[in-house]
Amino acid sequence: MKIEEIIENNQNGIVLFLGRVTNFNTQELKNFLESQGMNYSNKYGGEKIAMTVLSTMVTPLEEEYSYELYDMGVPEVRLAQFEEFYTKHIKPNTLMMSLKLSNDQERLKRLLKNSSFSDEVYLKLFKMYNWGADGVYENDDNRDATITFVERFYRPDGFRDPAMVYSPITLSNIARDAKTSDILDAMLTMPNHEIKQSRKEDLRPKNLREIIALNPNISNENIRYLLSFNDDRINSFLACNSSIGVEAQSVIFDGSNDIAKRMLTQNDSLSDDIFNKLLKEGGEIVSSLLTFQKITSSRLESILKENFSDEILSFLGENQLIDEVSLELIAINRTLDYRLSSNKKIDKSLLDKIYNIYGDEFIVPLSSNPNISKKLLNRFYQSEDREVILNIASNRATPKEILTELCQRDEHDINCRLAVNPSVELEYLQQFALNTELIMVMSQNETYIASVNSAHLGMRSDDRY
Repeated sequence: MKIEEIIENNQNGIVLFLGRVTNFNTQELKNFLESQGMNYSNKYGGEKIAMTVLSTMVTPLEEEYSYELYDMGVPEVRLAQFEEFYTKHIKPNTLMMSLKLSNDQERLKRLLKNSSFSDEVYLKLFKMYNWGADGVYENDDNRDATITFVERFYRPDGFRDPAMVYSPITLSNIARDAKTSDILDAMLTMPNHEIKQSRKEDLRPKNLREIIALNPNISNENIRYLLSFNDDRINSFLACNSSIGVEAQSVIFDGSNDIAKRMLTQNDSLSDDIFNKLLKEGGEIVSSLLTFQKITSSRLESILKENFSDEILSFLGENQLIDEVSLELIAINRTLDYRLSSNKKIDKSLLDKIYNIYGDEFIVPLSSNPNISKKLLNRFYQSEDREVILNIASNRATPKEILTELCQRDEHDINCRLAVNPSVELEYLQQFALNTELIMVMSQNETYIASVNSAHLGMRSDDRY
C-alpha cells in the first residue's frame, strides 16, 4: 500500500518512527505530519499505530517493536520511502524563502543529505550553504556538504570506485566533466579548492576555478565572473574555451599576458577581429595561430598582407583546418609546400600537383601521407630509400602486396612501423604481438584492437584472465 493511501485511510492516526532519523528533526516531522492530518511519535507504548517508518539504524528493543507491529498488520515503510514522500510535498520556492529568512544552516545541512530532492532543487540549496573561512574538506560540516555534492554528481564513464567519493581529486573530475552549467555555477560558490600535484606543471589547472574555466558548458554569467578576478592563469584557461564569445575574447586579448594570447590562438570559436589582432603579435603567438586556427579565404588574405617570412608561413602546412584554402596554399613558398606534402588534409589531386612541381625531392613527406595515390606509392617503393620505406610501412594507403613484402622482410625497424598500420593483414599483426616491444605500440592499431575485442565477445564480465 502506498503512503498516500495509508494516510488517507488513517486520518488522525499515529506514525511511529523507529530508529535514527538524521535528515529531519522532530519539529519538522511533527509539522509535516500535522499538515497531512497525522500525528508523530518516536516511542511505542502499546497504542494503536497507523504506520511504522523503519530506519536502518534501530536498537534491539525497537526491532522487537517492529516485529510485533508487523505481526499485527501495521503497514511498514522504509525511511528512504518516507523521505521521498516528504520531499514530494515540499514546495521548493517556499523552502528557499524560509531558509533565506531564517539562515538556518543546521536545517540546510540536513536537507542537503536528502537524496530525494531533484538535482535542480539540491543545487539551489547547495548554493545557500555557508562555507565560512575554511576549505571544502577542512571541517566536518564542509566535508559533509562536499560529500553530498560528490555522491550526487560524480558520474564517471567507467568503473566507479566508492572510495573516490572521499578523494579531493574527485571534485576536479566533476568540474572537468560536468555537462550542464548549473553544476558549474554551484561549484563556483565553493571555496577555491586546490588540486595537489606531484610536480610543477604551469600549463595544467591547479584549482577548481581554473578547471571550470576550461569546461565548454560554463555559462556566460560565470565567464564574466571568472574574468572579474583579472587572473592571468584563469584567463589563459578561459582563452582556449570554445564557449567564450567575442566580448570575453577581447577582454582576454586586451588585459592578459602572452601565454593567454597564445591560448586564444587555439580557440575553435576565435573571432576574425581577434584573429587579425593576434596576427600583429608576432613570434610564437603567430606561429600557433597559423597552426591551429581554421584558415578561410579572408583570413588567408589577411595573413599574406602581413608579409611574413617563408618560415612563419610554413606553419600553415601543419594546420588541419585548411580545407577551404588548400589549393591557394600550394606554391606560395617551398618550405610551406614541403610541410603540406605530409598534411593529411591535402587531397590526392593536390599531392599529385606537389609531386609534379618538385618530383622525388619531396618523396619523404609525400610517402607518409595517407592521401597519396597508390600509383605514387608504388613508384616510391622502388626507390629503396630507407626513410621512404619506413614511411610506406606505416602508411595505411600502401597496397596490400607491398605491405606483405615488407612483412616478409622481417626487419625490426620496418616491423615497428608495420605494427601500427591498420592495413596490415591480421595474421602478421598477430605475429608482431608475440614481440613484447611491438605489442606496446599496437595499442594504436585499430585492426588489431578490434580483433582482440572480438575474441572477448561473449565472455563473462567477471572472468579473470
